[in-house]
Amino acid sequence: MSSAEPIRQYLKDYQRPAFAIDEFHLDFDLHEDHAQVRSRFRYRKLVADAPLVLDGVGLELLQLQLDERELSAGAYEKTSESLTIKTLPDQGWIQTVVRLEPQKNTSLEGLYRSGGLFVTQCEAQGFRKITYFLDRPDVMTSYFVRVEADRARYPVLLSNGDRISTRDLENGRHEAVWKDPHKKPSYLFALVAGDLGVIRDQFETRSGRHVELEIYAAHGRQERCHHAMESLKKAMKWDEQAYGREYDLGNYMIVAIDDFNAGAMENKGLNIFNSRLVLADPQTATDADYHAIESVVGHEYFHNWTGNRVTLCNWFQLSLKEGLTVFRDQEFSADMTDRGVQRIRDVDALRERQFPEDAGPNAHPVRPESCLAVDNFFTMTIYEKGAELIRMMQTTVGRKGFRRGMDLYFERHDGQAVSTDDFAAAIAEANQADFSQLKRWYSQAGTPVVRVQEQYDQASQEYRVTLSQSCPSTPGQPEKAPFQIPIRLGFLDSSGRELPCVAPEVRVNSDGAPLLELREAERQFVFTGLREKPVLSLFREFSAPVIVDWKRDDEELLFLMSHDPDGFNRREAGQTMALRVLERLVQALKCGETPEVNWGFVKAYGQALLDERISAAEKAGLLTLPSVALFAQTQPQVDALLWRRARRTLVGALGHAHQSALWEVYRRWHGVDSTSMATEVAATRELKNQALALLASTQTSQALEVLADQYASAKTMTDRMAALALLVESDHPERERLIEAFHEQWKSDSLVLNKWFRVQASADRDGVLKRVQALMGHPSFQVQNPNHVYSLLGAFGGNILHFHDPEHCAYPFFLGWVGAIDAKNPQVAARLCSSLGLIQKLEPSLQKQAQQEIQKVLELSTLSRNTRERLEPMMKLVSRG
Repeated sequence: MSSAEPIRQYLKDYQRPAFAIDEFHLDFDLHEDHAQVRSRFRYRKLVADAPLVLDGVGLELLQLQLDERELSAGAYEKTSESLTIKTLPDQGWIQTVVRLEPQKNTSLEGLYRSGGLFVTQCEAQGFRKITYFLDRPDVMTSYFVRVEADRARYPVLLSNGDRISTRDLENGRHEAVWKDPHKKPSYLFALVAGDLGVIRDQFETRSGRHVELEIYAAHGRQERCHHAMESLKKAMKWDEQAYGREYDLGNYMIVAIDDFNAGAMENKGLNIFNSRLVLADPQTATDADYHAIESVVGHEYFHNWTGNRVTLCNWFQLSLKEGLTVFRDQEFSADMTDRGVQRIRDVDALRERQFPEDAGPNAHPVRPESCLAVDNFFTMTIYEKGAELIRMMQTTVGRKGFRRGMDLYFERHDGQAVSTDDFAAAIAEANQADFSQLKRWYSQAGTPVVRVQEQYDQASQEYRVTLSQSCPSTPGQPEKAPFQIPIRLGFLDSSGRELPCVAPEVRVNSDGAPLLELREAERQFVFTGLREKPVLSLFREFSAPVIVDWKRDDEELLFLMSHDPDGFNRREAGQTMALRVLERLVQALKCGETPEVNWGFVKAYGQALLDERISAAEKAGLLTLPSVALFAQTQPQVDALLWRRARRTLVGALGHAHQSALWEVYRRWHGVDSTSMATEVAATRELKNQALALLASTQTSQALEVLADQYASAKTMTDRMAALALLVESDHPERERLIEAFHEQWKSDSLVLNKWFRVQASADRDGVLKRVQALMGHPSFQVQNPNHVYSLLGAFGGNILHFHDPEHCAYPFFLGWVGAIDAKNPQVAARLCSSLGLIQKLEPSLQKQAQQEIQKVLELSTLSRNTRERLEPMMKLVSRG
């Protein structure tokens, strides 16, 4: 298929498969310059007279048989993407033999070579690059796999399920035979062959079965897998306790590799991971890395039931497994750490990356209606917003009710390929709930805006709250019907005590939480029995993924920042106030006035800094200023130079005003249990390094000296990277020497080098574009490694203040690389395009520059569907502007 002839696929055209596959045998013969794959499967017609259309891309067909008879050329039709057998009996056996060249497969889909390994990645449509088959998620069958390779070079031969046998062969070769007792779709197939180190452990399920656990990595790296192993055992135990889900195979394997397009893949019983989400020790991994590893190991394990045992009927339903499993891994992380802090982290990620997606040219519903490339479905909207939809269901029915619904879902659909409608029906039926309106969240794109108006009547002691909702138009959806929006709420009196919320519409879910539901475009709620005007706390725990438009007083925000018992909303008040301060600074700078920071906010910030009632983890979240990505959402147009000045003004004001308190925080926590990876200790490191960042903004000689000292004496990568990031942005005389010293120390460790690339590409300092351009040619940079590309180009694309700097146009450089990478790895190139998601907010001259460079990429004759689908909507938006 050439890029000039893209064919759009539509959800409305989906039909159930015309064939069932009852049994599937795969035989892999692996060599240094090629692989030969023999497949044999038993089919059964489900639709009379239907031709058998098998998917296959880039395959050299050596043999095709029907019931052991060779098919003549006239009996089938072969294209670059399919193999069609026109006439065949109602049931029978198909056998094919194909030849591949995995060492030339730079797309990292299907079967490819990575660091001396043969490895597979089949989600979403990579299996068709391995052999001819019905490569769709609703075709589930039993797999029998034989793998043969050189015994010395590939002593480890892995596939899904149970290892049936191994034996040595002639000519120094050997084989392993695997059988998966559970039916699965082709996207969950996995194979790894190579020479790997391994750590082993066991897990005893609640029914007393023993599961063998194995994590493989390159020799010398396996000792950095112990945190991943502990995370896996925690996840297995948690899923039994939280959802009653027990693991169903005799072994569970994880393999860590460097060249991987995504984070990890949940292949049944044989997960394949990006090394950055497996390998960790205090010297090479940060606290954030440790947390991410625990979360993602849990995520992939939880897929065993939400994705593998119950899978999706088509790729438009991707959030059925991904949104649900993200929700499950968020809940797991909340139980392993601090629930309130975890909720803040999850919402920060949603707002910084998904809200812009919803507001940009590539906005799409959680259940999309169409696509050019299925691989483009793997977005923040599908994953993170999809998780919020699941959370709204749980908020609506409560945790106990949600568990009843999940039990019904597994009981009803185990072993099936189903849809988001099937999931919603199970949760609703188990709780006698009506989710017909709630399901609009699946079909309507965009982030709803909820406007709030208040009115208090002292005489009647009535408090009226008017809520209205709207949703901006998105591509293909100019008008939106009202959403069902669950709202957790609370009232506070003037001293900060909770007041009862009394109104006919308020109900209490099974968690005992007061809850309102906004279903109309506008509705007024009347609360009675209030002797004073309450301070309203809305959307506690962020009970719905909305933007709140509420012109409330600074004093109320500062009050909530100090008194709201809901940790999320306490922090939310601080974030809202900080955004308001930044906006006022921008307006002052625009008018040529001297910018002045709101003293009330500065004072409240200092009070929170020293408040002993707040844990270190909560305090670190409370004191984190809004990101530039979040601030961008509040502004009509990107003005990178002005934003930079405003942000530096605010950070500098906080640093100067609270130097004494900041030094007190820093000295209190610096060096305390410095090598411990415990959650509470990690929180003190985060708080301490936040204090250091504010101190560094003052650029005093004392602060600069401490930066260098922390870098030199750091016992963890967390402290070393925190110091390095601040040194990169500082005027420290040793800055360049220390940057180079870090590279010299870690140049042989590609995962640590990713941090080195990222910290330079993310810096707020003059000359970032030139530095990134130079690093693209650095001897340690490997453009074929997705991690390197994401850490350098991807990080720079996310650096709003410099990527959109009007004085140093980055678009020709960046989009030139997008086109070059697309020729080798379309998935990586397409993901880079998200950096242009703010294009509709650029001022006209920058829009024109971006348009010119996007057009050059779109004119490439070999451009992939993946990248084309991401860039074309950006051109349409710019053209309308």
